[in-house]
Amino acid sequence: MKNQKFLVENSQVVVNLVGSLQGELAAQVRETMLTYISDGYCDFKVDFSNVNNINSTGLGMLVNIQKRALQQGGDIIIHGLHGTVKAAFDRTRLSKAFTILDCQNAVA
Repeated sequence: MKNQKFLVENSQVVVNLVGSLQGELAAQVRETMLTYISDGYCDFKVDFSNVNNINSTGLGMLVNIQKRALQQGGDIIIHGLHGTVKAAFDRTRLSKAFTILDCQNAVA
């Protein structure tokens, strides 16, 4: 999982993703996030600034993780959406299902 960064700040897991969130990478990110949830961390802030592509596998993984986080009383906040990745969220209406911050609100 080269270049992907996971960092815990104030009991929130900050996730910086890089590249194309699909296939094997989506599966690896999912497993890592599920490990954090099983360790008691259920609030995530996911930075998509460096993600250049996402497919149904990547989107499905996010929905799955969000469901698990919500069950534990947490949530997923997404920021940095742009280009085709933002279009995929809008097209699938997932932009309404997730808390999405625009660039002005993305500063941690």
